[in-house]
Order: sequence, then C-alpha cells, then structure tokens
Amino acid sequence: MISKVAAGNAAYLQQVNSKDKKELSTVGKAKEMDKVESLKEQIQNGDYKVDTKKTAEAVAKDLI
Repeated sequence: MISKVAAGNAAYLQQVNSKDKKELSTVGKAKEMDKVESLKEQIQNGDYKVDTKKTAEAVAKDLI
C-alpha cells in the first residue's frame, strides 16, 4: 500500500527540475540529519518521550 504522503511526494518531485532538486535535497538532508542527531542524543540520554496522543491520532487517520 502506498501512503498518501509518499504518493504526494513522488508527484511533487516529478514537477521539480533537476537543478532545483539538487538544491532542495542538500538543504533537506542537512535539516534531516540535524533532527536525527538530536533524536539519537535524546534517546541516549533517556530524555526522549513518545507523544502517544499525536501517534494515536496519526494511526487513526491512516486507518480511516
């Protein structure tokens, strides 16, 4: 099953020309890595807490 988000991203990327795609991917990867590193650090420190309400809402929306 292809999620709506994945399908939407694929459609968007098809509209972006190759020059723009390179610029966007560089910026996106840097921000993504910052977030990943931050999450890794929080998990290692024991500070990371799952937002169960937000997770439950996302799962419920996906099931509908």
